[in-house]
Amino acid sequence: MAITKVFAIRQNLCRSVSYASNEKKTTLDGKIEYAVDLKKTEKRLFQSCLNCSSIDTAYEEMQRTKSRWSKEDDVLGYHFIQSFKPGETTPEQAHEIGIEFARRCFGDRFEVVIGTHLNTENLHNHIVVNSVSFVDGKKYHSSPESYYNKIRGESDNLCRENDLSVVIPKGRGLHYAEWKAIKEGKPTIRGQMREELDEIIKCSYTMKEFWKHLDERGYKIHRKGENIKHISIIAPYAKRPVRLDSLGADYTTEAIQQRIITTRNGIRVASPTELPKKQYKFKGSFKNMPRKKLKGFKALYFHYLYLFKKIRRKQTPQRVSFFMREELIKLDRYQKQFKFIFKNNIETGEDLSAYQKSKEDKVDDLIMQRKTLYAERTDENCDEVKEKAAEINKELTALRCDVRMCKAIFKDAYRISEKKRQAEELQKQADKELKKDEYKRRNR
Repeated sequence: MAITKVFAIRQNLCRSVSYASNEKKTTLDGKIEYAVDLKKTEKRLFQSCLNCSSIDTAYEEMQRTKSRWSKEDDVLGYHFIQSFKPGETTPEQAHEIGIEFARRCFGDRFEVVIGTHLNTENLHNHIVVNSVSFVDGKKYHSSPESYYNKIRGESDNLCRENDLSVVIPKGRGLHYAEWKAIKEGKPTIRGQMREELDEIIKCSYTMKEFWKHLDERGYKIHRKGENIKHISIIAPYAKRPVRLDSLGADYTTEAIQQRIITTRNGIRVASPTELPKKQYKFKGSFKNMPRKKLKGFKALYFHYLYLFKKIRRKQTPQRVSFFMREELIKLDRYQKQFKFIFKNNIETGEDLSAYQKSKEDKVDDLIMQRKTLYAERTDENCDEVKEKAAEINKELTALRCDVRMCKAIFKDAYRISEKKRQAEELQKQADKELKKDEYKRRNR
């Protein structure tokens, strides 16, 4: 059984490579050194390379490939880890599997270094791949699709060929982003769909009504047919179809039908998305607290987030909730932007531009300090320089985060303003219709 992992090697990780004395060296060099560390491999037998003259010259050859095609930035390479179940394989077999894995996946176009480590209970291969092809200069791009179909697929095939066990996934797993959002209690597209399906089930008397209500809310329905094995739906705020049964055991057609029958017979059953609400107690009084009038960006974000709160509590018309479904997924992002604006007392576009400019100036200044620091580095003060550089890099990371946040606010503010305006218009239309209906009812 082999478990595979992949990590992109980027230039900004060079600070973690303690031995790299040459400033031009990058994490790629460090990963190669780690992959063939003599203390861990113990024998030269478990070190190999593909499309390189030797292990010792592998990094220089990769760098020459990058220079030849003028691709020396962004992702420098990929570090793959292939880990085996304890006691299931020998060092020789593990290394041979690693070489064959690298040959099948990258051997025809990329330079590769393979090192089999024996320092832990489970033997594992470290495979470092140059991101630039020595054949045509095209870069390798790792994606979920290439990982599952090519990388993990080839690793599993090699395990089967060598009579090793293979990990068989149990059911369909969640995407990491969705799993993380659910764990942190943030809204997701699938979560929104489940909530809306629960509402539709409650107001449906038959399955025919269920499909009708689903269509009225803007869902596209793909029914069973010659080329369609499973029913899937596309939400108006989503781009891709989602199979009903992938939303959970309570959302298969059979389960939905049973839930409709249960509701029709008057049996109250809690929906899967219904959770007990938290209650908070506050001490003191807010009457004597001074009220502060919000302006500019502060007012825009505050009212927009308040609209989200009303939608979540179902205090807005259905059409407003429906219109804002897609925006609810971005709630966490908008909350962070609001906290940033409030913390730094930013109200206008001029304030935001000035704040961004001040941070960019600090970034430029720190980069110059770091360059000067590296230029003055010697064998005697090497450790001291590294410590100071690490402090500068830490400060640079925080400053660059602030710059990115400013750019994100500039990008999102217009859309927020437009969405807020459209939601308010829908609210007014719904209020007018409600008043008309009330007037007609009273005058009947």
